[in-house]
Amino acid sequence: MRFAFPRLPAEFEIPDDWWKDAGITGFKPSSPAYRSTAAVTHTIPLRDIEPPFRFPEYPKDFRGFERDRLIRILKGFVADDEIEPVPILVLPSLADISTPPFKYRVLDGVHRFYASVAAGFEYLPVAASECLV
Repeated sequence: MRFAFPRLPAEFEIPDDWWKDAGITGFKPSSPAYRSTAAVTHTIPLRDIEPPFRFPEYPKDFRGFERDRLIRILKGFVADDEIEPVPILVLPSLADISTPPFKYRVLDGVHRFYASVAAGFEYLPVAASECLV
């Protein structure tokens, strides 16, 4: 299945069999973000987060994704499990030069970011200690 990024005119793909194995076919989010641990005090719009890039030097099962990890996260969405928030970096503003398209960068949470976009969430839970908004 192909999914559009929230801001960019681009798409990414998750294999159809992974999507089916996760049991997420027909899933509709009941909240703007997945349910996360109590450490979360902020949610950040996915459209404000730079899509994480995967380097080819880190081989995964499919285009930068680990099958088991991605399926576990998607299953967690369906079951409404608590899933860890994502640590982010607040990108510096260069407003005097240009307006950057993104305000944040994922530090650790590539699968949670992409799974959230694919599942239809609009926001990403962010660890309070990492978020300086």
